[in-house]
Amino acid sequence: MHQLNATMLPRVCNYLAVSILCLALCRCGVAGPVGARESPVSLTGTTCNALARSLLWNVSAVLAMDHLFSGFDCTQQNAEVHLRTQTVATCTPQTSGRGGAGRHLAIEVYTEDQNADCAHSIALNIDENECLKRILEDLHYYREKFQAYSNPELTKTVVGSIDDLMQNCFSVSAMDNSPAEMSMDHQKSFEERLQLCKVLKGFNLRTITINRVFNHILAK
Repeated sequence: MHQLNATMLPRVCNYLAVSILCLALCRCGVAGPVGARESPVSLTGTTCNALARSLLWNVSAVLAMDHLFSGFDCTQQNAEVHLRTQTVATCTPQTSGRGGAGRHLAIEVYTEDQNADCAHSIALNIDENECLKRILEDLHYYREKFQAYSNPELTKTVVGSIDDLMQNCFSVSAMDNSPAEMSMDHQKSFEERLQLCKVLKGFNLRTITINRVFNHILAK
């Protein structure tokens, strides 16, 4: 076996370093285009305001169905709002230094406070793309939540309205075609009916926010 002398060692090390660098660059090149971004979300269609109002009306109508909430007064329960998407925070102006790349618009923002005596509004700038993405995620979340109850009245009204809104008003879709896990027991327990009441009341507040966002975007 040949032995490396002292003069050959630096050249061998340089060769190995260059080879490793080339291999790394080749692997990076296979990964795909640099800086690829998600498609921006926008509203499409001419009936979005009507569909958003229909959704709000259907949620309010279901909340008025006393037979779904037997054993307690749903009007006295607290609303349970989906906060993970941070829709309200996203649909309000960003603080200085957090400006996004998306298109901004002026909008009146109302807090989702069920105990507020009156609604206060001010003209604000929000990132339209991020706001609509959060709304779309909310609709997907609530759709799966309500579909799992396997209640015909809930499915035909609220779930159906969510489907209409998601399929006809957004440039991209978060629809999941996989079937949701459904309970075949239509006689829900007290705890389940109480939870449905709270989630519906939270979604009712969110649909008010959705309607106001839609009104301002489509009025431009």
